[in-house]
Amino acid sequence: MNLKLRIAFLFSLFVFIILMISAIAIYLLNADFRKEEFFKRVEIEAKEIAELYIKGQNTRAQVLREINQNVESGLPEEQAYIFDSAYNILYGTPGSYKPSFSKDHFKNAVEFKQDYFKEGDSRESVLTYVKEHGQPYYVLASALDVYGHRKIEKLKVFLALSVLGGLLLSGLLAFFYVRQIIRPLEDLQQQMQKINEKNLTERVKLGRGHDEVSQIAKNFNAMLDRLEHAFEMRKNFVQHASHELRTPLANMLSQTEAALSKPQQVETYRQTLQSLKEDQQDMISLMNALLILSQYEKITYLKDWTEIRIDEVLYETVDVVQQQWPNAIVTVDFAEVPEKDEWLIIKGNESLIKSAVLNLLKNACKYSEDEKVKIIIDAQKQGVQLIFENVGKQLSQREQERLFIPFFRGENSVNKKGFGLGLSIVERILELHKGSIQYKAVPDNVNRFTVFFPHI
Repeated sequence: MNLKLRIAFLFSLFVFIILMISAIAIYLLNADFRKEEFFKRVEIEAKEIAELYIKGQNTRAQVLREINQNVESGLPEEQAYIFDSAYNILYGTPGSYKPSFSKDHFKNAVEFKQDYFKEGDSRESVLTYVKEHGQPYYVLASALDVYGHRKIEKLKVFLALSVLGGLLLSGLLAFFYVRQIIRPLEDLQQQMQKINEKNLTERVKLGRGHDEVSQIAKNFNAMLDRLEHAFEMRKNFVQHASHELRTPLANMLSQTEAALSKPQQVETYRQTLQSLKEDQQDMISLMNALLILSQYEKITYLKDWTEIRIDEVLYETVDVVQQQWPNAIVTVDFAEVPEKDEWLIIKGNESLIKSAVLNLLKNACKYSEDEKVKIIIDAQKQGVQLIFENVGKQLSQREQERLFIPFFRGENSVNKKGFGLGLSIVERILELHKGSIQYKAVPDNVNRFTVFFPHI
C-alpha cells in the first residue's frame, strides 16, 4: 500500500471511529431518555389511578368505571392493579394480562416510594407505594412504549446509515485531499529521478511557499551542491595526481630511451641513474603523501585520545626542522603567560599533531626569504592558538581561496619542490581535532598561518 492510500485509509479509519462513538453515544442517550420519560408517564398514570381509587367520592362501581375509562384512554395497552398491604389484588384491569413480579418489588416500593422494572421484552411497569389514613396500598401501572421504541429503531437505522455514509464520504474526500497534498512530493520524486552522477548540476524546483516540501527541496539542492563539489574535488584530485605521476614517469622513460639508444660513457650512465633515482624518490614521496591523505580521510575523532602538551610537541618539532634547515632561525614565544598550565594541554593524536606542525614549519622555512620563522603560542581558556609567521611572497586573493585544495601550488612555489599536499593534510588533521587553520597576508610581506586547537 502506497503512502497516499495509507494516509487516506488512516484518515477514514479515524473518522469512522469518531462517527461510531458519536452514534453509540447518541443512541444510548436517547434510549435512556426514552426510558426515563416513559417511566415518568407510567408513574403519573399510577398516581391518577391511586387518586381515583383511594380518594374517589362516588360509589364503588362508579369509581371502578372511572378507573377503567382512565386506563383505556391512557398509554398503549395500559394495565393497572391495586394491592393491599397483604399483596392481595383489590382492583385489576379487565383482560388476560397477569402481572409477573416478586415481593422484592413491593419492598423496593416501600423503601423508594416507587419501583421501576420491566416485564418481558417490552412492557415497562411502575409499582407505587401509597399510604392513606394509615392504610398502605400498592398501585401497579404498566404499558407498552410503542412509539418510543419505534423512534429508537428508526434512530438506530438513521445512525447506521449516517455512519456508513459519513465513512464513504470521508474516504472519498480523504483520497482526493491526500492526492492534492502528495502531488508536490510526487513532482519532487520525478525531478529527483532525473538526477544522477552525470548531471549533478540539475536542481529540483523550489516552491513559492515555506512548507515542508519546499524545505525538503531546498535541503536536497544543498546536498547536491555538496556532492557536486565533492565530485569535482575528487575529479580534480585524480587529474592532478595523474599529472604529478605522469611527469616523473615521462622523464624516466625519456632518459632510459636516451641511454639505450647508443653506447654511453660510464659517467653518463652514472648521471642518468642519478637522475632516475631522484625521479623515483619524487614518486615515492608523492605516493607516501597520497597514502597519508587517504588514511587521514578514514580516521575519525575519538573521545579517549590522550592529553598532549602543545608547547612540548612544538619544541620537539622545531628540533627536527632545524636539522633539515640548519641555517633557519625558528623562534617560539608566548603571546602572554598562560594563567593555568592546563590551558596548554589538548586532547588528540600526538603523531598526527606533530605531522601537522611539521608540515607548517617546513612550509614556513621553504618559502621564507630570510630563513626566519616566528611562532607565537596563545593559550586561552577556550583553546590553544599557534601562529606561524615568515617573510616572503604573499598569496593573492584567488590563491588564498584555493590554498587547501590538494595539489594546488601558488606562484611563490616556482622552482621549489613539492606536490601541494602538505596544507591539505594539515587541514584534515585539524578537522579531526575539531580545530581550524587560516591564512592571512599581513603588512611587510608577512605570511601568517593561524592554527587553533579547542579544549574538548
